[in-house]
Amino acid sequence: MFILKNKLHFSILYFSILIIDIIVKLGLDTIPFRFITKPLIVVSLVFFYWINNNEKSKRKFVFMVLALFFFLLGDIFLIFKDVSLLFSLGMLGFILGKLFFTFRFSNQNDFKLVRLLPIVVFCFVYIFVVLNIIYDNLGGYFIPVLTYLFVAMLTLQFAYLRKSGVDAKSYLTVGIGILFSVVADSVAVLAQFYENNFFYDKVTVILFYGISQYLIVMGIIEEKVKIDNSLYEDVSIEI
Repeated sequence: MFILKNKLHFSILYFSILIIDIIVKLGLDTIPFRFITKPLIVVSLVFFYWINNNEKSKRKFVFMVLALFFFLLGDIFLIFKDVSLLFSLGMLGFILGKLFFTFRFSNQNDFKLVRLLPIVVFCFVYIFVVLNIIYDNLGGYFIPVLTYLFVAMLTLQFAYLRKSGVDAKSYLTVGIGILFSVVADSVAVLAQFYENNFFYDKVTVILFYGISQYLIVMGIIEEKVKIDNSLYEDVSIEI
């Protein structure tokens, strides 16, 4: 329990689990070893978040736990990504996990649409380029992959919009985590539908994924919500 309350000690534990899982993935049998090491990555984050979170909203707490839960299910199913049904279930788990991250990132602060334009353009170009590269090999997976990429970019947009509602440290930590997630998703999709061992995917996917989840959870735990001073101005006027 002490390890989970200390960020430094937990970080050492977490990255030790991540490295062990990569070693297992490269050199040991999937059954039973990866059924132990891979789920431990997200399970450790669930316990760490549960103990250290400072959520003021029960709803946001539930969103975060559900996000990690669905990522955990996705991780387990994707251990057997060569089995069509399990691969589809794994993608569904990740889609739901990203959606609940999106719900957790949302805030009530106003934003100007012009601020969102650059990230929308990036997301559109990203999806277009990736789909163009893998289109011939997608077959019946076109809609699931398109949905997955769309939700991934939606999560990126909502992480971007947190800037108006949270402190800079939390904003940057989560933002960098989401960018690591985009890299992991890109390599995973290209390795599955374009070229085997793309960008050393056996190592890079789980490495970037593990780092992204760590940074997102850390950023959420450290989040300090900005107070909208305009609310107080409105109150003073009414008084």
